[in-house]
Amino acid sequence: MSNRTVKFLFLFIIIQLIGCTKSTIERAPEIKAGDHSGMIINFYDTTLIGGYYSQKAYNIDLDNNGLDDFQFVSWIWGSPGMGQIPQASINCLHCSAKVLGIVTTDTMYLNRDTLIFEGAQPRTWDMYLMFNYSCIRISSNDTILNTNLTFKINPLERDDKIRKSDPAICDSLTLTSGNKNSWPMLIGVSGDTTIYRYDIDHNNCNNFPLEKNVYLGVLLDDERLGWIKINIINNFKIIIHESGIQE
Repeated sequence: MSNRTVKFLFLFIIIQLIGCTKSTIERAPEIKAGDHSGMIINFYDTTLIGGYYSQKAYNIDLDNNGLDDFQFVSWIWGSPGMGQIPQASINCLHCSAKVLGIVTTDTMYLNRDTLIFEGAQPRTWDMYLMFNYSCIRISSNDTILNTNLTFKINPLERDDKIRKSDPAICDSLTLTSGNKNSWPMLIGVSGDTTIYRYDIDHNNCNNFPLEKNVYLGVLLDDERLGWIKINIINNFKIIIHESGIQE
């Protein structure tokens, strides 16, 4: 056997061994939020503060392979009638980057209330028929409008378990959002009373904690578990602390 053939066979064996090593890597099926053991850790210490129709975004490459995996977005949207609505969200930037969470049932309630104020003219009144839409019951008389099965991000405490079996989704997801109000709509006049309708969407189905450090569970390539530590203030200011992903 020639030296050239021996070198070729040796190189072939090395390549095969490397390939086998990569293919037989077994990663733990669960990790703990905030744990650094066996993880690729990145520190960001970045605060996003968007403005009115002015988004601030920050991309994260969890495993430092040159491909961004997730994007956080902070901004405020709305209108003169609706008001300014602060919002924080996370976007999955490719199909192999997924956010972990839970699948749960949301119940939407309708709460009705009536407010009466003195009008602009003497001895006149303004009546507001209030329609409150909320995932949290405001009073015992609230009406159930609908129930929906939905995916939700599950904000975690440090050392909470993150599992491959957790529900995962690749999507653009709202983390927190402020109330969404409509402009009061004139219904009519009855005697000395002007009647308006006022709709308020409380946007509280997510119930994401504010002003608190939490961890988001994530999954790369359907096999590598990780977490991202963040804190959200005033529904739109996002503090991105650090992240970890299995090596």
